[in-house]
Amino acid sequence: MSPSYVSQKDPSEIRPLPSTARIAALADDGIVTSLDGSRPSPYLDRFGLAAQDDDGVATARIEVAGAPVIIAAQDERFLRGSVGANHGEALRALFVRAQHERPAAIVVLLASGGVRLHEANAAELALARALRALFDARIAGVPVLTIAVGDVFGGSSILACAADCTALLTSARIGLSGPKVIESVHGKWELDADRPDDVQAVFGAYARASRGNVDRIVDDVDAIRGWIRMAAANALPFADQVVKTQALLATGAPSGLAPLPLRTALPGARADDTGGWLWRAGELWATRPAGSTAFGIDFAQGLDTALLTKLLDPQSNARETIVIVEDSPGHEVSRAAEMRFISRYLAHHAAVLALARSRGHRLVGFLVGTGHSAAFFVNALQAPELYALPQSRVVAMEPAAIARVTGLDVANLIEDDLLLGQPIRHFAALGGVEAIVDLAEFARRFGGARQDT
Repeated sequence: MSPSYVSQKDPSEIRPLPSTARIAALADDGIVTSLDGSRPSPYLDRFGLAAQDDDGVATARIEVAGAPVIIAAQDERFLRGSVGANHGEALRALFVRAQHERPAAIVVLLASGGVRLHEANAAELALARALRALFDARIAGVPVLTIAVGDVFGGSSILACAADCTALLTSARIGLSGPKVIESVHGKWELDADRPDDVQAVFGAYARASRGNVDRIVDDVDAIRGWIRMAAANALPFADQVVKTQALLATGAPSGLAPLPLRTALPGARADDTGGWLWRAGELWATRPAGSTAFGIDFAQGLDTALLTKLLDPQSNARETIVIVEDSPGHEVSRAAEMRFISRYLAHHAAVLALARSRGHRLVGFLVGTGHSAAFFVNALQAPELYALPQSRVVAMEPAAIARVTGLDVANLIEDDLLLGQPIRHFAALGGVEAIVDLAEFARRFGGARQDT
C-alpha cells in the first residue's frame, strides 16, 4: 500500500476485495493513508512458505462520514489470515496509536483462522499483547468495532468479541473451535463439518445474530459505513460495558465444582469464598486455576463473578496485587460451548481483568502448570507481568495439528523448538516471561504466604 492513495473503484461489496481495497471502499472518497511498514515474517522460510510484506494485515487511517477512523484489515488469502508475530504486533501498534490520536473509532475487518501454527509461541504472545492493547484503547475512551468480513476462528474470534460492538457480514462464520476440530474430538454425531446446514446452525451469521451475540449486516459499503457510525456513537464507557455484559452473560458458578487447593502453587493460601474462586496468600489475592477442568463458560463466569463482587467494587479505593494462577488443559471444545458462543465469554473474562488493571490493581500472571492456547491467552497472558515455575509448559498448538500441517517430527519440535516447543524456556526466550522462579522466589518477590510448617 502506498503512503496515500485513492480507490479508483466504487464497489458495493467488500468481501471479494483484497484487504487494502476493503479499506479504501469504506473510506470517504476512497482516500486512505497507509500506516504500514515492511514486516514480513522471518519464521516461514523453514516451512517452505513465502512471507508477505504486511504479514497478512493492512493498517491505515481513513475518514468515515468526515470522522477520523483507524482501521485494520486481515488478508485471508495469506495463510488464511492467521496471526503471526508481526501481524499481532501490527494490531497492537494500531491500538496503541489510537490511544494517542483519539480517532472516532478503531475498526478491524477480520478474516482469520486464528494464531498462526508455524509461529505458535511467538504468535500467541503477540496476539495476547494486541488484546491487552485493544482493552487499553477502550479504557481510554476510543470505541473499538470489529466486523467479520470472512470466517473468523481461534484467537481471532476472541479479539472480535473483545470489541465494543461486533458485526458479521451475512456470509461470515465465527467461533473458537472450528467445525473440523469439534468433529475430530467428538465425531460427526456432534457436528458434521461436511454439512453446511449443520455448520451454519452453530457458526453462521444468522445463528449468531439471532441469539443476540452480534449484529448481522449485509455486504454493502453503505450499510457497513452506516453501522460504523451508529456503533461508534452508541459505545458505552468501558466499565459500564463490562458490567452490562456480565449481567447479560451471567450463568452462575458451575454446580458441584469443589474448591481447588492452591497450596501446591502458593503455599499457605486459603480460600476466601465458598466456591474457591479467590484465595488469599499473605498480602496477595489469587485466582483459582482450572486444573484438570476445561476453561469453559461456567468456569470463566465463576471467576468473573468473584472478581467483580469481591475486588472490583467501584466504590472501593483498595489497590491489590492479584495473582492470575494458570494451569489448565485448555478451553472447552464442544458444540454446546460454541452454541453458547464461548468466544464471547472468554473475551469478557479478559475484559474483567482489564477492568481490574484500569482500577489500579496490579495483575501478575503465575504459570504453575500448563498454559494452553485460548485459556492461557485470555487469563494469565492478560497480566502485564508473567512468572513461571521451571517445570511449566506452554501449549500454543496441539502436537497433532503441528504434525499435520508441517509434516515435521513432533516429538523433537515440542521439546526443542523455539516457536513450537512447550517447555517454558522457549516462551521465556521470546520475551513472554518476566522470570522463571521457584515458589520461594515468587513469595520473596511478592510477599506471598510462607510455606506451612
